[in-house]
Amino acid sequence: MTLFASWGIILDDVIFPDGRSAMGRPGGGGLYAVSGMRLWQENVVIYAAVGPDFDASSLREIGLDGRGLIVNERPTPRAWQLFEKDGTRTQIPRVTRGDWNAQLVDVVQAEPVDPDIRWAHFLGRGSESELARVRQLHEAGILLSAEPIVGEDITAAELGIIQQCLAYFTIFSPGESELRHLVGDRPIQDQLRELAHFGPRFINLRQGAKGSLVYDGEADQFWQVPAAPAQVVDVTGAGNAYCGGFLTG
Repeated sequence: MTLFASWGIILDDVIFPDGRSAMGRPGGGGLYAVSGMRLWQENVVIYAAVGPDFDASSLREIGLDGRGLIVNERPTPRAWQLFEKDGTRTQIPRVTRGDWNAQLVDVVQAEPVDPDIRWAHFLGRGSESELARVRQLHEAGILLSAEPIVGEDITAAELGIIQQCLAYFTIFSPGESELRHLVGDRPIQDQLRELAHFGPRFINLRQGAKGSLVYDGEADQFWQVPAAPAQVVDVTGAGNAYCGGFLTG
């Protein structure tokens, strides 16, 4: 069986700009990415370390089963997702840093690579173990897409690891703020070309309501793709789902 995959689950406690809330919803970049994959493919799996507080049956709503879950004694990663009227989004973890890193990085990366995976979406935080893991996935013959998780407090060392990992990705999809952190403030087309020089063929700049700008480094060609018309209720994970859909569709 050929599998499409990603890694990581977070329980989202979402606060919308109008004060509405949605608590304890299964989320996280990996889960949203496989949700986008699931629109195009059936053989999709999410690999994630979760605690006894996670309800695996919640995955059935998006056509997934729990075969990739690693259940341990630590809590499932959980975070506030705060949305402002101006589009600003803030994530505040609700578990300790140790539990957060262990569940989202350490436990999952210690697992052997499933030999059935052929396409996967990777979320990069610039952790010390990341480069070795990406090389391992690449050497296993997996075609990789990736997006960076870059905050204001990211270090130069973490940015350096993300840049080194680019050599192993076919598709790389930053948002506008991540793009500035990675290659500095300059004209957008120059930024995307600079990222492509590190290795990825496709650089997909996610631009929210403006859609996305896709750059094919081999052809040196750009496509401006508008956002699909929709009655938007909740944008949580939209960028992750876009990445999963682009990889598989």
